[in-house]
Amino acid sequence: MANLLPSQKAALPPAEPSSTSSPSSSTRIFTRAQLARSILDGHVLVIHDWHVYRLNAWLAHHPGGDLAILHFVGRDATDEIEAYHSQDTLERVMPRFRVGVIAEEEREGWVNLTPPVQLGWRHGRREGYTCQGEGKWELLDERGEKVAADEEVHDEKQVEADLASPSHPFKSLPPSSLPPIPLTPASLEPPSPPSPSLSPQRQAEIQRAYRQLHARVKAAGLYTIQRDAYLYEMMRYTALFVAFAALYYNSWFVASGAALGLFWHQVTFVVHDAGHTEITGKLGVDRTLACFIASFIGGLSANWWCDNHDIHHIVTNHPEHDPDIQHIPFFAISTRFFASMWSTYYRRVMAFDLPARFLLPMQHRLYYIVMSLARFNLFAQSYIFLFTKARNDWYRNFEFVGIAIFWLWYGALLRHIPIWPSRLAFLLLSNICASPLHVQIVLSHFARSTEDLGLSECFAHRQLRTTMDVACPAYLSFMHGGLDMQVSHHLFPRVPRHNLRATRDLVVAFAQEQGLEYAEYGFIRGNGQVLDVLREVAQQVKFVGKVAAAEARGQMKGQ
Repeated sequence: MANLLPSQKAALPPAEPSSTSSPSSSTRIFTRAQLARSILDGHVLVIHDWHVYRLNAWLAHHPGGDLAILHFVGRDATDEIEAYHSQDTLERVMPRFRVGVIAEEEREGWVNLTPPVQLGWRHGRREGYTCQGEGKWELLDERGEKVAADEEVHDEKQVEADLASPSHPFKSLPPSSLPPIPLTPASLEPPSPPSPSLSPQRQAEIQRAYRQLHARVKAAGLYTIQRDAYLYEMMRYTALFVAFAALYYNSWFVASGAALGLFWHQVTFVVHDAGHTEITGKLGVDRTLACFIASFIGGLSANWWCDNHDIHHIVTNHPEHDPDIQHIPFFAISTRFFASMWSTYYRRVMAFDLPARFLLPMQHRLYYIVMSLARFNLFAQSYIFLFTKARNDWYRNFEFVGIAIFWLWYGALLRHIPIWPSRLAFLLLSNICASPLHVQIVLSHFARSTEDLGLSECFAHRQLRTTMDVACPAYLSFMHGGLDMQVSHHLFPRVPRHNLRATRDLVVAFAQEQGLEYAEYGFIRGNGQVLDVLREVAQQVKFVGKVAAAEARGQMKGQ
């Protein structure tokens, strides 16, 4: 990644032995079968602009986490890579990992392979049972070794023929430190697209139009930050903080807690901006700013948020993969959660158990109550991540210091309040008044599609299908912190939030030209749609419960 801190630059892995600096990279041509076979041999191979990148050595260093890479193994990730990375990264860092190209005859109508992580395979073992992996692992014996059927034998012979083909001499990749995956190349083939609109030809057409749109966004200067806009933001943040301090100083503790919560609500948007490197465009500077605000001022972890949020952006609204819609037992926005699915992010089963069966029938009634207390869950998620999952790097240690200092000053505020009812009110209101943020975050996705349309769906199509905007006048946009234009943000996540309104106009025209739905609703109507989805799923939970009860009664009578 470009613009790293000095310590991170020193930690960059060495270039691949066959990167572009070596003549061998120009002669290594991957057919589809060769790409699949290499992936099963433990190589982490991602496609960008038809170049193949081997990212094994980058997994432990990628600022977006290893899972963000693993979701694109065997896939053309050109649009996602260019949306999430600076030009400097594309030109200076990525060529270090280039190991070859996709054969020209394979490019027309290319369909992505299935990443092994989406089949339940990660870190050298099968971790869980995913819907995409159903039936893929059935040809394993009790020791976990392949048992080949006739079609698998044919497939292996075809791969060997491809490897030996004189038209595509294939030089083997260096040995992988990751163990091989006990599947055949045929197991990485995705199912056929569920509708004609998802054909490779139609998706390629949308993809080309999106790339032209991205070029217009760049040409319009929409990646350039409006520095004066942040001056106005700072004035607002300062006013809220001064109001909190003045109210607290004059012993208006309950009101001061509310002011502190509103201050947290607003500065959190800066953490979001910095997490996407929208402020300076420099990863080290922006990530440090995000960690400072999140931990020293808010007691939370920007490292956790970035890890979680990056995955949300690349697999938006996928029930098995997107952590931002995985809220069992409190919420379920799809009946697919009734199947106790495996979460590739949390790496555990999202159990449709007794607590879920009790809470989900009431989820539309409990929605705002749970959301008002959601900040307490952020504390838990932040600390669990820092202690169990975060890399032991400078950012993690910086946040440990920040969180310790947060609890010193916030704890001192609580201790100074003389009576416990006011102390409790301050604690609750300071966290509850920041809770509109949580409603704003899920508003853009909870009422949108959660269907798995397969790996043929292109980046732009997926983001428009799973995301909605919130209609509001420009003078109220600060209340949403850019979350009112989530469609544009998901299509161009590095565009500074103060340029999203201009980007939105281009996106609306793009959607109309391509015959794609652009969803935009007012705040009240959008919330109504979210409640409708929650209510519908709640009714399905009740129905499932009645069916189960009737079956149990029938079995008892039969006995």
